[in-house]
Amino acid sequence: MFLGEAARYEAAARPGLQLALCNEAVADMNMLVVGAGADHDHFRDMLNSCLHRQLPFLAIIFPEAGEAFDDIAADLGLAYAVDFPFMVRDDMPLEPSGHPDVAVVCASGAEDADASADVLVSAYSMPKDSVLRALPASLLDSTGVDVYVARSNGEAVGSVTLTYHGDTCGIWAMGTHASRQRGGIGLRLLSTAMAQARSNGIRRFFLGATPAGYRLYESLDFKTVCTGRVWVSGESHQA
Repeated sequence: MFLGEAARYEAAARPGLQLALCNEAVADMNMLVVGAGADHDHFRDMLNSCLHRQLPFLAIIFPEAGEAFDDIAADLGLAYAVDFPFMVRDDMPLEPSGHPDVAVVCASGAEDADASADVLVSAYSMPKDSVLRALPASLLDSTGVDVYVARSNGEAVGSVTLTYHGDTCGIWAMGTHASRQRGGIGLRLLSTAMAQARSNGIRRFFLGATPAGYRLYESLDFKTVCTGRVWVSGESHQA
């Protein structure tokens, strides 16, 4: 996972459970993913570990895990936040579209890392120091990861992170500056990044959709394959 470059990164796993923590005071940077085969007691232990540390976090429960995990989350004081569609785009042609005056580049160096952080700070109301620790400039040099930044008149207005897994690509941390949303910037950014990935041999894309991004992803022919449920301890910007 691309969060592995975070300054305070910590991870743990049990069957059906994956915990990834940036150890920042931002729920969206700390998550527990629950899938098939997860054990109720292991789930409860991982939740309690985060709660005892007073660390805000998300628990993302996929349908195959079953509804008993929702009851455990609620019993431990987590709040249901939002449904979380998991979307896939299979192999089909794609050309860049959206706002024609937006320039999209594959990020490199500290300046681009800072620009990407500024976008995420605006889009998700996160502290900039937390963003820079979770997504440092070293991420841009990592194998299997690309960060794309969109600029308009030289100003950073969008950012997205792509991770590569064979011929499959994950899309993460997609954001548009709060003052520039609904103007075709997100479409330009994502379609350009995906078209570049396709030219490099990628044939399938996946992502988890927030309500704000769902229509954009549908317009790019992503299809929902299942819907998870997000529970939160603290405040999240997933809804």
